Amino acid sequence: MKKLIILCCLILSLQSCQDVIELDLNNAAPRLVIDAFIELNEDGTTTTFVKLTRSAPFYQEETTFVTDARVRIIQQDNGTVYDLTNNNNATYTTDLLNVQEDVEYTLEIIDNGFTYTATEELATTVPFVEVVQQEISGLGELTRITAFYDDPSGMGDFYLFSYRDTNEFQTDIGDDVFFEGNRALTVFFIDDLEPLTSSVITIKGIDQNCHQFYETLLQQAGEGGAGGPFSTPPATVRGNVVNTTDTDRFPFGYFRISQVFEFNYTSQ
Repeated sequence: MKKLIILCCLILSLQSCQDVIELDLNNAAPRLVIDAFIELNEDGTTTTFVKLTRSAPFYQEETTFVTDARVRIIQQDNGTVYDLTNNNNATYTTDLLNVQEDVEYTLEIIDNGFTYTATEELATTVPFVEVVQQEISGLGELTRITAFYDDPSGMGDFYLFSYRDTNEFQTDIGDDVFFEGNRALTVFFIDDLEPLTSSVITIKGIDQNCHQFYETLLQQAGEGGAGGPFSTPPATVRGNVVNTTDTDRFPFGYFRISQVFEFNYTSQ
């Protein structure tokens, strides 16, 4: 009986010590996080999209959306300005811009007294020519999806790939270092892929700087980019957007201009 009383007292004392301890992580001031792109679609239309959020302290789970910034795209060959409209969810868009090859476009964002800019031009690409599915034995219900494309002749092609279905989103990157001028591929591994699952596999043209940016992001994610590169603020990875008001308060994120091709695939 005495041992039972001592044991109960010990359990109660342990329960009473379960206090939540929050460490002082010396959080930095919030910075602007930018997910911005112009995409030339296969049907010739242009998609312009900018999403603005703020980096948050470690213990803050809620995302801070920026809905009151001034965002515009400036076409450098003729000075045309396209003002982007806020959609009340931190995204800014326009239907007026039709992107052209060999023309520079400047993204300009004015937020909280700071001006942020980045200038890019269209990175072209090629469509997928074939998608092959393979079941991987010995690794549970794992499916390998391989998408093939024909890399153009000449070094210096860089690619941003994605796979999306109702349950899965993955991102990958590629270049033509080993495939220059030949058939190349990108691979996605999907867990528990059900037959007749509809998916979209996308190839986007990017330049070398953008490739290096996404490579660093995917390395930090540690799992090949599952979940998308902008599902959380991208740590301290610096992109191509510059704070022209105060260069020390650089933002996070990237502005790219990509030609895009999609391949609609249904699993076997």
